[in-house]
Amino acid sequence: MTRTQRGFTLVELMVVVAIVSVLATAAGLYLRPVTRPIDVAVRVGDLMREANQRAIALGPVRGDVAVAIGTRARTRVRAIGAAPQPTFVVERLEEAPEPASTATWFEIGRYTVDSAVVADSFSNGVAAHGALPVSTAWTSFSASCYPDGRCDARTLYFRLATSASDAETFARMSVLPLGGAIMTRKDWN
Repeated sequence: MTRTQRGFTLVELMVVVAIVSVLATAAGLYLRPVTRPIDVAVRVGDLMREANQRAIALGPVRGDVAVAIGTRARTRVRAIGAAPQPTFVVERLEEAPEPASTATWFEIGRYTVDSAVVADSFSNGVAAHGALPVSTAWTSFSASCYPDGRCDARTLYFRLATSASDAETFARMSVLPLGGAIMTRKDWN
């Protein structure tokens, strides 16, 4: 009487497990999120949008405070730290109770540029890269928003930290002055 064996051998099972492991590792590498310049531009644009909305909601700065501190801005976004990965900080202005005519900026949010992306430069205005003078001195970057819905016009330029030849190497984020509208593009044009 002969017995026939059914099933897989240990070697066959080990080969299948090895193949599945290699495929799972490859899938993990390809599915890992990679931060692109447009992602950073959108995130900084979200900070500007938040600053604009809060400026409108908080209302006008008292006249005596505006004169004393030299601005009617209610919120601002500024950069701290240097390139290639500055941190963008959203701040709101809070006035001291009357009769004092002073105010203090309080941080309400922040975002540090991801290491896969370089904050290349910025310009005071809205234009393609090179159409306006650009600055790389991120510690001098500041964009204010006012209670009437206006924000300072700024354009920020981002690029990948590593050289690549694909279409998603560059991005820009522009703050349009009227209404503080945000425009993002996957290029510098």
